[in-house]
Order: sequence, then structure tokens, then C-alpha cells
Amino acid sequence: MQRPQALLLDFDGLLADYDHRTHLRGLAEAAGCAVEQVDAALRGDGLEFAHARGELDGAHLLHALNQRLGSDLQASDWHSARLAASRVRTDCLALLERVHADVQVAVLTNNGLLTLPVIAQLLHGRRVLCSAALGVRKPDPAAYLAACAALGCAPARSLFVDHLFRNVQGAREAGLHADTAFHAQSLRRLLKRNHCLG
Repeated sequence: MQRPQALLLDFDGLLADYDHRTHLRGLAEAAGCAVEQVDAALRGDGLEFAHARGELDGAHLLHALNQRLGSDLQASDWHSARLAASRVRTDCLALLERVHADVQVAVLTNNGLLTLPVIAQLLHGRRVLCSAALGVRKPDPAAYLAACAALGCAPARSLFVDHLFRNVQGAREAGLHADTAFHAQSLRRLLKRNHCLG
């Protein structure tokens, strides 16, 4: 493959470690309730997936959560809890600084709009494409086609990297070049193999 015009990367599990339990705990503390109650509201009632699919924006998600929990959670509470639950992999981010300038770099993540500013903050303003904005989640091939369209890049000239093989399969079905990486070492090898590093 010649050097891609666009490089799309997973966030949680590749560029960052994410602890869902820590996120739930932060929300529970802000809401004044048990972690299990927050978990049941988010996952048991399908709120989290609806938010990630773009069916519920941030305000509606928080309203639904507050109704179920009898709380007054704000966007800032969500941001603080998500930030506490996320640890960027600085060695992976350092590799992105070495990517050739003619390669667009963006993150493609299955997250809702409430989490978008947190990811952007952790990635120092790099472009983030989230499933909620695209209206479709990985590994649906439509998610990758929508991401390529947003970047103005043909799927055949795009490289997608994820730690989950099912997401890689979806990207390949959409016509992208795609492969797995699990840490900085495997990401470095993949980027070198595809002529992305300067």
C-alpha cells in the first residue's frame, strides 16, 4: 500500500486506557447514589447506547439519568468522571507526532457527544469523529464510510487501526485498509509498514 491519505485510530483501548467502573463511580458520587443504580440506568435502560448512536444528545441523556436517579447531574459531572476514568498512552500519542504531514489523522470512536470534548482535551485538539455525530457505530461498515466522507478521503486511501478485530473487519468490509494494534510497539510497526512515519 502507498502512504494513506487518512489515518483513523480507535481511542479507548489503543490511544487510551478506559476504566468504565471509575466512570460509573464518579457519576454515582456526583449523583449521590450507588454505582449499581447508575449502571442500571445507563446500560439496563439502554441510555448509554442510545447516546453513542446519536439518538440522545447530551442534554437528553442527562435529563433521563436525572429522572431515574433523582439527581441533578450536569455535563461537567460527566466530563469529570470520564476524565478520571481515562489515561492516555503517551507513547502512542508520541507516534502520532511523527506521522507525515500529508496524512490526515483522526480518531474514530464509539462514544456519545458528552464524551467528545473530554477526548479532544486528552488528544490536545486532534480531530475526533464519534459514532453519535456520524449516526452509526463501529463495526458497521457505514461508520467507516461516514468517517471517510467527513475527512474527504476515499476508503481505499484510508488506514484504520483498532484493538478489536471485529472493528477492523468492519473497516475492511467498507473498503479501508485496516489492522489491529494493541500498544505503542505494534502501532509503530503498523505505521512504519504503511509508510506513515517520518
